[in-house]
Amino acid sequence: MTFISLKKTILAALAALSLTASAAPAPAAAAPSPEAQLQMIAEAEPLWKDEFVARWDEGQTPHPYLMRFNRRLTHIAVTDLDHNGRLELLFRHAMTLMDISGPHAAGVVDIPIDISLSAYEISADGRLERLRAENGYDWPDLMNLQPLSEIDEHGTRWHHVRTVTVSRGSCFTDNDPSYSYTASYQRVALDHGTLRCQLLAVEKGSYQDVDSPSTCRKIHVSASVFDGDPAHTNMSGRQFQQTDLYQTFDEALLPASSIRWVSGDELNRDPHEALAASWAGFVYGALEGAKG
Repeated sequence: MTFISLKKTILAALAALSLTASAAPAPAAAAPSPEAQLQMIAEAEPLWKDEFVARWDEGQTPHPYLMRFNRRLTHIAVTDLDHNGRLELLFRHAMTLMDISGPHAAGVVDIPIDISLSAYEISADGRLERLRAENGYDWPDLMNLQPLSEIDEHGTRWHHVRTVTVSRGSCFTDNDPSYSYTASYQRVALDHGTLRCQLLAVEKGSYQDVDSPSTCRKIHVSASVFDGDPAHTNMSGRQFQQTDLYQTFDEALLPASSIRWVSGDELNRDPHEALAASWAGFVYGALEGAKG
């Protein structure tokens, strides 16, 4: 009796092992070549053309959050920020003071007053999918994002980005132009189909001597670092500059340019050529000593 029971136990164990082996997930298929993925992105125009006014179908009603995208203000980039072999397509739109009426000081005219973005990625099954946004799509300014990244203990590749926007000050006059600014210090990651963004610090103040970029300077600066230290709340500009975050933030932004942004006008003329040119300019990177 004992022998029969043991035999049944062994057979059951072997059967379970067989089922487990057959149910084990197959290894993830290797991503197609970059060239094949660029072709997939170009052929997925019915999906991403909603981001781009110049390519809308006649009579098309766009989503409300896309109303401001156009060929001059919209830029695109092809990247692989999470280094998983599946390419991403980034859309960045920034409206500046140049785009609204009235005379504006040369020192601030090119700083965005409003930023929108969207991101797509080639999925595991070879389709282009719009990525979810953890905190909404109104920020950060991916034009300032670099692929040189820090890699956390979970293998997530974080990318530092500084987002700066400007607005007219409350006491603005033509004779005494006053502009307020906000600088958000952030880190961004593409993680399992989601665009994640964490706010690390905020700096606010005003610009003075705005007649040219060379004379424009910050005044009335106040900043907070969100690290749990009460002493890092409502700091002066000088105090903020002494924090570890401020002093090390730009170390994660080297090299100076690693993402090739292409204008919406180039995309409108020839999507295939624009996508290929952007990907050709992309550079991978990781902080020295980081492990991925």
